[in-house]
Amino acid sequence: MARSDIDWDALGNETVELLRRYLTIDTTNPPGNEIAGVRFLQEVLAREGIASETAESAPGRANLVARLAGDGSLGGIVLHHHIDVVYADRRYWTVDPFGGALADGYLYGRGALDMKSTGILQLAAVLALKRARVPLRRDLILLATADEEAGSAFGARFVAEQRRAWLDGAEYALSELAGIEHDVGYRMPLGIIIISEKTGLPLKLTARSEPGHGSQPWPDAAPHRLVRALGRLLAAERPLRVLPEIQEYFRQLARVLPPAEAAGYDDLEASLREPAFRARFLGRRQHAALVRTTFAVNMLKASEKLNVIPPEAVADIDCRLLAGDDPAEILAWVRGVLADDRIEVTTVREPKVPNLSPPDTEMYKALADTLRGRLPGAVVAPAILTGFTDNWFFRGLGLQGYGWSPFVLDAGEYRRIHGNDERISVENVRAGARAYTEMLLGIAAA
Repeated sequence: MARSDIDWDALGNETVELLRRYLTIDTTNPPGNEIAGVRFLQEVLAREGIASETAESAPGRANLVARLAGDGSLGGIVLHHHIDVVYADRRYWTVDPFGGALADGYLYGRGALDMKSTGILQLAAVLALKRARVPLRRDLILLATADEEAGSAFGARFVAEQRRAWLDGAEYALSELAGIEHDVGYRMPLGIIIISEKTGLPLKLTARSEPGHGSQPWPDAAPHRLVRALGRLLAAERPLRVLPEIQEYFRQLARVLPPAEAAGYDDLEASLREPAFRARFLGRRQHAALVRTTFAVNMLKASEKLNVIPPEAVADIDCRLLAGDDPAEILAWVRGVLADDRIEVTTVREPKVPNLSPPDTEMYKALADTLRGRLPGAVVAPAILTGFTDNWFFRGLGLQGYGWSPFVLDAGEYRRIHGNDERISVENVRAGARAYTEMLLGIAAA
Protein backbone atom coordinates (compact mmCIF):
# COMPACT_ATOMS: atom_id res chain seq x y z
CA MET A 1 0.00 0.00 0.00
CA ALA A 2 1.32 3.46 -0.89
CA ARG A 3 1.00 4.85 2.62
CA SER A 4 3.46 2.23 3.89
CA ASP A 5 6.09 3.78 1.63
CA ILE A 6 5.91 7.05 3.59
CA ASP A 7 8.35 7.53 6.46
CA TRP A 8 6.10 9.51 8.80
CA ASP A 9 8.87 10.44 11.24
CA ALA A 10 11.02 11.82 8.44
CA LEU A 11 8.06 13.67 6.97
CA GLY A 12 7.28 15.21 10.34
CA ASN A 13 10.86 16.38 10.82
CA GLU A 14 10.99 17.83 7.33
CA THR A 15 7.67 19.65 7.81
CA VAL A 16 8.89 21.30 11.01
CA GLU A 17 12.04 22.50 9.27
CA LEU A 18 10.13 23.77 6.23
CA LEU A 19 7.76 25.75 8.43
CA ARG A 20 10.61 27.15 10.49
CA ARG A 21 12.27 28.43 7.31
CA TYR A 22 8.99 29.79 5.92
CA LEU A 23 8.35 31.74 9.11
CA THR A 24 11.66 33.60 8.71
CA ILE A 25 10.39 35.19 5.48
CA ASP A 26 8.79 38.56 6.28
CA THR A 27 5.64 38.88 4.16
CA THR A 28 3.90 41.50 6.29
CA ASN A 29 1.02 43.08 4.38
CA PRO A 30 1.41 45.92 3.61
CA PRO A 31 3.59 45.82 1.59
CA GLY A 32 3.29 42.03 1.26
CA ASN A 33 6.45 41.16 -0.65
CA GLU A 34 4.91 37.73 -1.23
CA ILE A 35 7.43 37.12 -3.99
CA ALA A 36 9.94 36.16 -1.29
CA GLY A 37 7.60 33.42 -0.09
CA VAL A 38 6.95 32.30 -3.66
CA ARG A 39 10.68 31.90 -4.31
CA PHE A 40 11.01 29.70 -1.23
CA LEU A 41 8.11 27.48 -2.32
CA GLN A 42 9.43 27.33 -5.88
CA GLU A 43 12.81 26.18 -4.66
CA VAL A 44 11.33 23.35 -2.57
CA LEU A 45 9.09 22.17 -5.40
CA ALA A 46 11.87 22.33 -7.99
CA ARG A 47 14.10 20.07 -5.90
CA GLU A 48 11.35 17.43 -6.10
CA GLY A 49 10.88 17.83 -9.84
CA ILE A 50 7.49 19.55 -9.45
CA ALA A 51 6.98 22.37 -11.93
CA SER A 52 5.35 25.57 -10.74
CA GLU A 53 4.05 28.72 -12.37
CA THR A 54 4.08 32.18 -10.85
CA ALA A 55 2.40 35.47 -11.62
CA GLU A 56 2.84 38.93 -10.14
CA SER A 57 -0.37 40.93 -9.89
CA ALA A 58 1.79 43.96 -9.03
CA PRO A 59 5.52 44.34 -8.37
CA GLY A 60 6.39 41.96 -5.55
CA ARG A 61 2.81 40.70 -5.17
CA ALA A 62 3.38 37.18 -6.42
CA ASN A 63 1.17 34.08 -6.60
CA LEU A 64 2.16 30.47 -7.29
CA VAL A 65 0.51 27.30 -8.55
CA ALA A 66 1.82 23.75 -8.90
CA ARG A 67 -0.09 20.65 -9.93
CA LEU A 68 0.39 17.00 -9.06
CA ALA A 69 -1.58 15.34 -11.84
CA GLY A 70 -4.10 12.56 -11.35
CA ASP A 71 -5.87 10.49 -13.98
CA GLY A 72 -8.71 13.00 -14.22
CA SER A 73 -11.42 10.53 -13.28
CA LEU A 74 -12.48 12.82 -10.43
CA GLY A 75 -12.38 16.58 -9.93
CA GLY A 76 -9.23 18.17 -8.57
CA ILE A 77 -8.55 19.63 -5.14
CA VAL A 78 -7.13 23.12 -4.68
CA LEU A 79 -4.83 23.22 -1.64
CA HIS A 80 -4.73 26.93 -0.89
CA HIS A 81 -2.95 29.18 1.53
CA HIS A 82 -2.15 32.88 1.56
CA ILE A 83 1.47 33.93 1.85
CA ASP A 84 0.96 37.34 3.45
CA VAL A 85 0.69 37.93 7.18
CA VAL A 86 -0.49 40.78 9.38
CA TYR A 87 1.80 43.23 11.15
CA ALA A 88 3.70 42.05 14.24
CA ASP A 89 4.80 44.69 16.75
CA ARG A 90 8.18 43.39 17.91
CA ARG A 91 7.94 45.38 21.16
CA TYR A 92 5.29 43.01 22.47
CA TRP A 93 6.76 39.69 21.33
CA THR A 94 9.10 37.67 23.50
CA VAL A 95 10.88 36.40 20.34
CA ASP A 96 11.63 37.80 16.90
CA PRO A 97 8.35 37.30 14.96
CA PHE A 98 10.43 36.45 11.88
CA GLY A 99 13.23 34.58 13.60
CA GLY A 100 11.85 31.06 13.19
CA ALA A 101 12.23 30.52 16.94
CA LEU A 102 11.79 26.98 18.26
CA ALA A 103 11.29 26.84 22.04
CA ASP A 104 9.52 24.61 24.56
CA GLY A 105 8.01 22.45 21.85
CA TYR A 106 6.59 25.36 19.83
CA LEU A 107 7.46 27.16 16.60
CA TYR A 108 6.97 30.90 17.02
CA GLY A 109 6.37 33.41 14.26
CA ARG A 110 3.86 35.59 12.51
CA GLY A 111 1.93 33.19 10.29
CA ALA A 112 2.49 30.17 12.55
CA LEU A 113 -1.29 29.68 12.58
CA ASP A 114 -2.56 32.22 10.04
CA MET A 115 -1.66 30.57 7.79
CA LYS A 116 1.81 29.52 6.71
CA SER A 117 1.54 26.35 8.77
CA THR A 118 -1.41 25.13 6.71
CA GLY A 119 0.46 25.92 3.51
CA ILE A 120 3.44 23.87 4.68
CA LEU A 121 1.19 20.92 5.61
CA GLN A 122 -0.24 21.05 2.09
CA LEU A 123 3.25 21.23 0.60
CA ALA A 124 4.48 18.33 2.74
CA ALA A 125 1.52 16.17 1.75
CA VAL A 126 2.12 16.82 -1.96
CA LEU A 127 5.82 16.01 -1.57
CA ALA A 128 5.02 12.77 0.28
CA LEU A 129 2.55 11.58 -2.35
CA LYS A 130 4.94 12.47 -5.18
CA ARG A 131 7.84 10.58 -3.59
CA ALA A 132 5.68 7.53 -2.86
CA ARG A 133 4.47 7.53 -6.50
CA VAL A 134 0.87 7.35 -5.34
CA PRO A 135 -1.50 7.04 -8.34
CA LEU A 136 -4.16 9.73 -8.07
CA ARG A 137 -7.72 10.03 -9.30
CA ARG A 138 -7.74 13.76 -8.63
CA ASP A 139 -5.29 16.51 -9.52
CA LEU A 140 -3.79 18.16 -6.43
CA ILE A 141 -3.38 21.87 -7.12
CA LEU A 142 -1.08 23.68 -4.72
CA LEU A 143 -2.03 27.37 -4.72
CA ALA A 144 -0.27 30.12 -2.76
CA THR A 145 -1.67 33.64 -3.07
CA ALA A 146 -0.96 37.20 -2.00
CA ASP A 147 -2.93 39.84 -0.17
CA GLU A 148 -5.60 37.93 1.77
CA GLU A 149 -5.00 40.06 4.84
CA ALA A 150 -5.81 43.25 2.91
CA GLY A 151 -8.72 42.21 0.69
CA SER A 152 -7.26 39.68 -1.79
CA ALA A 153 -7.18 42.03 -4.79
CA PHE A 154 -3.60 40.98 -5.60
CA GLY A 155 -4.19 37.33 -4.73
CA ALA A 156 -7.29 35.14 -4.89
CA ARG A 157 -9.27 37.76 -6.78
CA PHE A 158 -6.44 38.15 -9.29
CA VAL A 159 -6.33 34.37 -9.76
CA ALA A 160 -10.11 34.13 -10.17
CA GLU A 161 -10.19 36.92 -12.75
CA GLN A 162 -6.88 36.55 -14.61
CA ARG A 163 -5.50 33.07 -13.95
CA ARG A 164 -8.67 30.98 -13.99
CA ALA A 165 -6.87 28.23 -15.92
CA TRP A 166 -4.76 27.56 -12.83
CA LEU A 167 -7.85 25.97 -11.28
CA ASP A 168 -9.11 24.06 -14.33
CA GLY A 169 -10.71 20.74 -13.44
CA ALA A 170 -10.98 21.51 -9.73
CA GLU A 171 -14.01 20.39 -7.74
CA TYR A 172 -12.94 21.34 -4.21
CA ALA A 173 -10.85 24.00 -2.49
CA LEU A 174 -9.33 23.71 0.98
CA SER A 175 -8.15 26.84 2.75
CA GLU A 176 -8.18 28.36 6.24
CA LEU A 177 -8.53 27.85 9.20
CA ALA A 178 -10.61 25.74 11.58
CA GLY A 179 -9.33 22.66 13.40
CA ILE A 180 -10.15 20.96 16.70
CA GLU A 181 -10.99 23.08 19.74
CA HIS A 182 -9.70 21.33 22.83
CA ASP A 183 -9.34 22.16 26.51
CA VAL A 184 -11.80 25.07 26.43
CA GLY A 185 -14.27 23.77 29.00
CA TYR A 186 -15.87 21.28 26.63
CA ARG A 187 -16.80 17.78 27.74
CA MET A 188 -15.20 16.48 24.53
CA PRO A 189 -13.22 18.09 21.67
CA LEU A 190 -15.08 20.02 18.97
CA GLY A 191 -13.86 19.73 15.37
CA ILE A 192 -14.77 22.62 13.08
CA ILE A 193 -15.11 22.69 9.29
CA ILE A 194 -15.79 26.12 7.77
CA ILE A 195 -18.49 25.99 5.10
CA SER A 196 -19.18 29.72 4.65
CA GLU A 197 -18.18 33.17 5.80
CA LYS A 198 -20.08 36.34 6.47
CA THR A 199 -19.16 38.94 3.86
CA GLY A 200 -18.84 42.69 4.05
CA LEU A 201 -21.23 45.38 2.86
CA PRO A 202 -19.15 48.44 3.85
CA LEU A 203 -21.39 51.47 4.25
CA LYS A 204 -20.65 55.19 4.31
CA LEU A 205 -23.07 57.56 6.04
CA THR A 206 -22.58 61.22 5.12
CA ALA A 207 -24.49 63.97 6.94
CA ARG A 208 -24.46 67.49 5.50
CA SER A 209 -25.48 70.87 6.89
CA GLU A 210 -24.22 74.45 7.18
CA PRO A 211 -20.80 75.04 8.72
CA GLY A 212 -20.31 77.43 11.61
CA HIS A 213 -18.40 78.45 14.70
CA GLY A 214 -18.01 75.90 17.48
CA SER A 215 -19.17 78.45 20.04
CA GLN A 216 -22.66 78.54 18.48
CA PRO A 217 -23.81 74.93 17.92
CA TRP A 218 -27.29 74.00 16.78
CA PRO A 219 -29.19 70.69 16.72
CA ASP A 220 -29.02 70.14 12.96
CA ALA A 221 -25.27 70.59 12.52
CA ALA A 222 -23.88 67.74 10.42
CA PRO A 223 -22.08 65.93 13.29
CA HIS A 224 -25.15 66.16 15.50
CA ARG A 225 -27.45 64.79 12.80
CA LEU A 226 -25.01 61.95 12.20
CA VAL A 227 -24.66 61.04 15.88
CA ARG A 228 -28.43 60.92 16.38
CA ALA A 229 -28.83 58.80 13.23
CA LEU A 230 -26.15 56.39 14.39
CA GLY A 231 -27.96 56.06 17.69
CA ARG A 232 -31.13 55.05 15.85
CA LEU A 233 -29.22 52.53 13.75
CA LEU A 234 -27.52 50.90 16.72
CA ALA A 235 -30.77 50.78 18.69
CA ALA A 236 -32.69 49.18 15.81
CA GLU A 237 -32.69 45.43 15.56
CA ARG A 238 -32.69 43.40 12.39
CA PRO A 239 -34.77 40.23 12.51
CA LEU A 240 -32.75 37.28 13.76
CA ARG A 241 -32.25 34.49 11.25
CA VAL A 242 -31.06 30.98 12.08
CA LEU A 243 -29.59 29.32 9.01
CA PRO A 244 -29.93 25.51 8.95
CA GLU A 245 -26.14 25.24 9.02
CA ILE A 246 -25.97 27.50 12.08
CA GLN A 247 -28.59 25.38 13.80
CA GLU A 248 -26.50 22.29 13.07
CA TYR A 249 -23.42 23.97 14.52
CA PHE A 250 -25.22 24.73 17.78
CA ARG A 251 -26.76 21.28 17.87
CA GLN A 252 -23.26 19.76 17.79
CA LEU A 253 -21.92 22.39 20.17
CA ALA A 254 -24.61 21.34 22.65
CA ARG A 255 -23.12 17.85 22.70
CA VAL A 256 -19.79 19.08 24.02
CA LEU A 257 -20.96 21.80 26.41
CA PRO A 258 -22.02 21.19 30.00
CA PRO A 259 -25.81 20.57 29.96
CA ALA A 260 -26.66 23.84 31.72
CA GLU A 261 -24.79 25.86 29.09
CA ALA A 262 -26.27 23.88 26.19
CA ALA A 263 -29.90 24.38 27.18
CA GLY A 264 -31.89 25.80 24.26
CA TYR A 265 -29.29 25.15 21.57
CA ASP A 266 -31.19 22.24 20.01
CA ASP A 267 -33.90 24.59 18.69
CA LEU A 268 -32.48 28.08 18.43
CA GLU A 269 -35.44 29.64 16.63
CA ALA A 270 -37.81 28.66 19.43
CA SER A 271 -35.32 29.49 22.18
CA LEU A 272 -34.62 32.95 20.77
CA ARG A 273 -38.28 33.82 21.27
CA GLU A 274 -37.76 33.48 25.02
CA PRO A 275 -36.53 36.82 26.45
CA ALA A 276 -34.13 35.36 29.01
CA PHE A 277 -32.44 33.00 26.53
CA ARG A 278 -32.37 35.70 23.85
CA ALA A 279 -30.63 38.18 26.15
CA ARG A 280 -28.12 35.58 27.28
CA PHE A 281 -27.40 34.33 23.74
CA LEU A 282 -27.09 37.78 22.16
CA GLY A 283 -24.87 38.85 25.03
CA ARG A 284 -22.15 36.66 23.54
CA ARG A 285 -20.93 38.72 20.60
CA GLN A 286 -19.64 35.76 18.60
CA HIS A 287 -22.98 33.96 18.86
CA ALA A 288 -24.97 37.11 18.16
CA ALA A 289 -23.02 37.70 14.93
CA LEU A 290 -24.02 34.26 13.65
CA VAL A 291 -27.75 34.98 13.62
CA ARG A 292 -28.05 38.53 12.30
CA THR A 293 -26.69 41.22 10.04
CA THR A 294 -24.22 43.27 12.05
CA PHE A 295 -23.22 46.94 11.97
CA ALA A 296 -19.96 48.14 13.53
CA VAL A 297 -19.34 51.90 13.57
CA ASN A 298 -15.57 51.86 13.26
CA MET A 299 -14.56 55.11 11.57
CA LEU A 300 -15.83 58.65 12.20
CA LYS A 301 -14.71 61.89 10.58
CA ALA A 302 -15.95 65.43 10.93
CA SER A 303 -14.08 68.66 11.59
CA GLU A 304 -10.35 69.17 11.31
CA LYS A 305 -10.46 71.78 14.09
CA LEU A 306 -12.11 71.85 17.49
CA ASN A 307 -13.85 75.23 17.08
CA VAL A 308 -15.15 74.65 13.54
CA ILE A 309 -18.52 73.01 12.94
CA PRO A 310 -17.97 71.21 9.62
CA PRO A 311 -20.39 71.10 6.67
CA GLU A 312 -20.02 67.32 6.51
CA ALA A 313 -19.69 64.42 8.95
CA VAL A 314 -18.97 60.85 7.86
CA ALA A 315 -19.28 57.43 9.48
CA ASP A 316 -17.86 54.27 7.90
CA ILE A 317 -19.68 51.15 8.99
CA ASP A 318 -18.52 47.55 8.76
CA CYS A 319 -21.73 45.74 7.88
CA ARG A 320 -21.53 41.93 7.63
CA LEU A 321 -24.03 39.72 5.82
CA LEU A 322 -25.22 36.16 6.30
CA ALA A 323 -25.92 33.82 3.40
CA GLY A 324 -29.29 34.78 1.96
CA ASP A 325 -29.07 38.46 2.90
CA ASP A 326 -30.00 40.90 0.11
CA PRO A 327 -27.68 43.94 0.01
CA ALA A 328 -30.33 46.12 -1.65
CA GLU A 329 -32.86 45.27 1.07
CA ILE A 330 -30.33 46.07 3.80
CA LEU A 331 -29.53 49.44 2.24
CA ALA A 332 -33.23 50.29 2.10
CA TRP A 333 -33.65 49.16 5.71
CA VAL A 334 -30.76 51.34 6.91
CA ARG A 335 -32.15 54.39 5.12
CA GLY A 336 -35.54 53.77 6.70
CA VAL A 337 -34.05 53.46 10.18
CA LEU A 338 -32.01 56.66 9.78
CA ALA A 339 -35.12 58.50 8.61
CA ASP A 340 -33.13 61.54 7.53
CA ASP A 341 -33.02 62.63 3.91
CA ARG A 342 -29.98 64.80 4.67
CA ILE A 343 -27.88 61.74 5.40
CA GLU A 344 -26.62 59.94 2.33
CA VAL A 345 -26.10 56.19 2.59
CA THR A 346 -23.74 54.60 0.06
CA THR A 347 -21.75 51.39 -0.32
CA VAL A 348 -17.98 51.77 -0.35
CA ARG A 349 -17.50 48.93 -2.79
CA GLU A 350 -19.53 46.30 -4.59
CA PRO A 351 -20.94 43.88 -2.03
CA LYS A 352 -19.74 40.31 -1.88
CA VAL A 353 -22.92 38.28 -1.60
CA PRO A 354 -22.29 35.35 0.81
CA ASN A 355 -21.96 31.83 -0.61
CA LEU A 356 -21.92 28.45 1.08
CA SER A 357 -20.71 24.88 0.54
CA PRO A 358 -22.86 22.02 1.85
CA PRO A 359 -21.79 19.76 4.71
CA ASP A 360 -22.74 16.56 2.88
CA THR A 361 -20.11 16.29 0.14
CA GLU A 362 -17.52 13.56 -0.17
CA MET A 363 -14.86 16.09 0.79
CA TYR A 364 -16.67 17.27 3.91
CA LYS A 365 -17.05 13.67 5.06
CA ALA A 366 -13.34 13.01 4.47
CA LEU A 367 -12.39 16.11 6.45
CA ALA A 368 -14.70 15.13 9.30
CA ASP A 369 -13.33 11.58 9.40
CA THR A 370 -9.78 12.94 9.54
CA LEU A 371 -10.60 15.17 12.50
CA ARG A 372 -12.12 12.22 14.36
CA GLY A 373 -9.00 10.20 13.61
CA ARG A 374 -6.74 13.05 14.70
CA LEU A 375 -8.42 13.21 18.11
CA PRO A 376 -10.73 10.26 18.85
CA GLY A 377 -14.00 11.30 20.43
CA ALA A 378 -14.11 14.65 18.66
CA VAL A 379 -17.55 15.94 17.69
CA VAL A 380 -17.49 17.59 14.24
CA ALA A 381 -19.63 20.59 13.32
CA PRO A 382 -20.02 22.81 10.25
CA ALA A 383 -19.38 26.47 10.99
CA ILE A 384 -19.78 29.88 9.39
CA LEU A 385 -16.99 32.38 10.02
CA THR A 386 -17.89 35.92 10.98
CA GLY A 387 -14.71 36.98 9.16
CA PHE A 388 -13.83 36.58 5.48
CA THR A 389 -11.56 34.15 3.64
CA ASP A 390 -10.47 33.51 0.07
CA ASN A 391 -12.84 30.54 -0.15
CA TRP A 392 -15.49 33.06 -1.20
CA PHE A 393 -13.67 33.50 -4.52
CA PHE A 394 -13.30 29.75 -5.07
CA ARG A 395 -16.99 29.09 -4.41
CA GLY A 396 -17.77 31.87 -6.87
CA LEU A 397 -15.95 29.82 -9.52
CA GLY A 398 -18.15 26.80 -8.85
CA LEU A 399 -15.88 24.94 -6.42
CA GLN A 400 -16.96 23.63 -3.05
CA GLY A 401 -14.69 25.46 -0.60
CA TYR A 402 -13.96 24.51 3.00
CA GLY A 403 -11.82 25.98 5.75
CA TRP A 404 -9.98 23.14 7.47
CA SER A 405 -6.87 22.08 9.31
CA PRO A 406 -5.95 19.05 11.43
CA PHE A 407 -4.54 21.20 14.24
CA VAL A 408 -5.65 20.66 17.85
CA LEU A 409 -5.78 24.06 19.57
CA ASP A 410 -6.94 25.50 22.86
CA ALA A 411 -8.47 28.91 23.44
CA GLY A 412 -5.11 30.45 24.28
CA GLU A 413 -3.62 29.40 20.95
CA TYR A 414 -6.55 30.84 19.01
CA ARG A 415 -6.11 34.19 20.77
CA ARG A 416 -2.55 34.44 19.43
CA ILE A 417 -3.84 34.67 15.84
CA HIS A 418 -3.15 38.31 14.82
CA GLY A 419 -1.85 38.73 18.37
CA ASN A 420 1.51 38.49 20.13
CA ASP A 421 3.74 35.39 20.21
CA GLU A 422 1.73 33.51 17.57
CA ARG A 423 2.85 29.90 17.66
CA ILE A 424 2.13 26.29 16.70
CA SER A 425 3.26 23.21 18.58
CA VAL A 426 5.80 20.90 16.97
CA GLU A 427 3.44 18.01 17.73
CA ASN A 428 0.69 19.74 15.74
CA VAL A 429 3.03 20.22 12.79
CA ARG A 430 4.25 16.64 12.80
CA ALA A 431 0.84 15.04 13.35
CA GLY A 432 -0.77 17.55 11.01
CA ALA A 433 1.50 16.59 8.12
CA ARG A 434 0.51 12.95 8.51
CA ALA A 435 -3.20 13.75 8.90
CA TYR A 436 -3.23 15.99 5.80
CA THR A 437 -1.41 13.37 3.76
CA GLU A 438 -3.68 10.54 4.90
CA MET A 439 -6.76 12.64 4.16
CA LEU A 440 -5.56 13.15 0.58
CA LEU A 441 -4.71 9.47 0.27
CA GLY A 442 -8.27 8.65 1.22
CA ILE A 443 -10.05 11.03 -1.12
CA ALA A 444 -7.63 11.35 -4.04
CA ALA A 445 -5.61 8.14 -4.36
CA ALA A 446 -6.57 5.55 -6.98
